Order: sequence, then C-alpha cells, then structure tokens
Amino acid sequence: MPRKALAALFVWTLLAAACGGGGAPAPSETVRPSAPAPTAAVDNGPVSSDAAANPATTEPDAASETGGGQTESSLEQPPEQGAGTDAAEAVSEETAQTAAQETETPDSGLPPEDGTPDSVPGSPGAAYTGPVSPVNGFPVDSQDLIDRKLVAVKIDNHWSSRPQSGLEKADAVFEMVVESGITRFIALFHHSDSDWTGPMRSARPTDWTLVKPLNGVLLVSGGQPWITRQFPNNGVSLIGDLGPPLTNRWRQRKAPHNLYVNTYEARRVSEERRHDPEPPPQLFPRGPFNGPDWAAAASIFFDWSDTMDATWSWDGARYVRTVEGQPHLWQNREGTAIGQITADVLVVLMAERYRACPSGSGSCVPAWRTVGENRAMVFAEGRYAEGRWQRSDAGDWFTVTNPAGKPIVIPPGRMWIMIYPEDSELIW
Repeated sequence: MPRKALAALFVWTLLAAACGGGGAPAPSETVRPSAPAPTAAVDNGPVSSDAAANPATTEPDAASETGGGQTESSLEQPPEQGAGTDAAEAVSEETAQTAAQETETPDSGLPPEDGTPDSVPGSPGAAYTGPVSPVNGFPVDSQDLIDRKLVAVKIDNHWSSRPQSGLEKADAVFEMVVESGITRFIALFHHSDSDWTGPMRSARPTDWTLVKPLNGVLLVSGGQPWITRQFPNNGVSLIGDLGPPLTNRWRQRKAPHNLYVNTYEARRVSEERRHDPEPPPQLFPRGPFNGPDWAAAASIFFDWSDTMDATWSWDGARYVRTVEGQPHLWQNREGTAIGQITADVLVVLMAERYRACPSGSGSCVPAWRTVGENRAMVFAEGRYAEGRWQRSDAGDWFTVTNPAGKPIVIPPGRMWIMIYPEDSELIW
C-alpha cells in the first residue's frame, strides 16, 4: 500500500477512535432502561379528615366528635448507594420482591398509635376481634364498657337551646317532633359518656317505647305526672333533676333551656338505685352496607313541620347537619370546642302521629305509634336503602328489612334514628 494511503488510514483510525466510532456501523442494540428509583414519601404528620372534607370546620377539637381521622403514609426505601449502572439495570423481579419484603413493617397486632383500629368490624378483611359496641358497631377499648347499662338523656332542640352539648359524644341519637313542630332528641350513651349534656328537657309518652328495648335509664327534667307514671308502669327506669353533681343550671342561658346533666354521675345514681345493669342488645345487623350501588343520596331534606326543617349532606366521610339553612352546631361548656353535628348513618322510621291524652288531669301531647310496621329508609356512605320496619311489642327492638324481606345490613357508625312523620316530605 502506498505510504500516503497508509498515513491517511492511520489518521482516519485515530479520528474514528477519538469520536467513538469506527469501521462499519455496528448492529443496533436494545438497551433496557433502568427502573426508576422509588421516591420516599414525606410524612408531614397526621391530617384531620374533618378539615379535609369540610374546610369550613377549623375549630381546634372539631375532629373529636367522630374520633378524628388519619392519613396513611408509606415510606419506601431508596436504592442502595454505590451500585453500578449495570447492576441497577439488571435488578430482577425477585430482587425487587425481596427488597419490598425487607421494608415491610411487621404486623404487631396492635392498633395504630392514634388508637384507630386497622379495620372496622364488618368490613372486608377485618382483623379486629375485640369488644364491639352493640349500639353503633364501633370497637370499644374495654369489655367493661360493653357490659353495662345504657344511659339516655332527653335533649332540647328549641332554637334557644342551640348549640347543644354532648350530642357529639353520644353513641346514637333519637329525634322526633314534640309540641309547636320542633323536635327533641334522646341521646344514647352506652360505651361513651359526657360530663356536660343538654339542655335536658321533659319526658313524652313515646320516650319509654324507645328506651325500653334498650334496657336503658332515661334522664329528664321532669314531665306531667300522667306521663312519668308510664315509665315505671312499663319497666323503664327514670331519673329526674336531682341537682349537683348530677345536674347543673348554666347561668349563661335562661330556663328552661339551661339544665345540663353528667352521665358519669347518672351511672352512679342508677347503680345506687339498683337498676337492672343488663346492656342493650345489638341494634342492627352490622357489616358492609347492602344498599343498592346506584341509589345515591348526597343530600337529604327533612320537612319535620311547618316550623322546622333539617338537611343532612354527605361530605364524603359522614353526614353533616344543617337546621333551617344554618349549620347545626355543638359546643362544650366553655365554648372552646365547637363543631357541626354529624352522623355516619341515618335511620328513618316513619310513623303515625296521634295525640296522647290523660284519663284525668293534665294536657294532651303529640305521640307516635312505634309498634306495628311502616316505611323505613337507611342512608349510609352517600347511598340509601328503602324498606320497612316492624315490631310487635314496645319491648322489642325494630327490625328493618328491604323489599325482598331481607335485613338491611348497616355499617358501623354513629347513628341518628328519626321517628319521622309518615305524611311529611323527605327529599334526596
């Protein structure tokens, strides 16, 4: 080969080597991209589900009424440092599975640090095996809180009584119309208690028919003698206004909307009077809600009477209550904790209204037929189920079934049970 050609070939070879190429083009090579490195989630601390679902509620202890909420966070481990590029590209599925197993937190069998159980009884894959409230289906810290008497408190709902106290701590609440078209509540405390509950008001004829099947004791401010006699005559314990430490008058409000009761003290009085300590039965079948998936109910309007209406709105986590277009609030004694009344489940038992009158002295009052059967509605998880309620005796609890005659299964949660006028409008 001529010397110039050799020199030219030598120069070309050096240039090709410097540029990373040379000779004929090499066959194309498929390069498997390396798996993206896992990103570590930053834990910014627990986030209140109330604040997320309802930004308007920003009071300090607003979450306490439902036990608060929690935000799950995962902390993934980054890839080991110092590994070469080739090694990173060659990570196999088996290696990834092994790494995932190494970063799993072993199951200690204990609830999370905030006390919220890993799963609620009745939910798919539930692992909780501890005591459960027969009233609302929630897990309970101690069996002693299950094996005891239910305490019920009659609570005012006159506009001068709002915000009420203690409703946010009750395990369940009854609501029904009394005089003047307004409603009153019966707050049920079984595994829960409240040292400031009220304003407490007087008894009505329907009350004993609701408390009797729960084996509860009812606390009232008093009542017409022909009404209060019905309670012991039907085997229902009644406790009235005994003064401190059981009951106290709040000077910031005027009578009769200023009487408050301590349910811890009510239990002491009940024990001193040797009331039957038998706990209440399980109120409803508990488990995943069997209402139709298509039956959505995001807002339910209750036309209680000409003088009062209420709306329950599903916020994605629970039902939030307004009365006559305004948020229905609760507060503690000092007014330092204020929140909107909420419920997880709404049970509507439609009933016939009648006037109950004494055989002697006294005045007639509204009452409700709670024995027999009538229409029923259950609202949960933003959906609803229609059916009927039945019971043959005031000593029995209500059975609620769907049109096929099968029990409506109700998810665990704080319930608001309404004895609702059968001729009133219900819109959702």
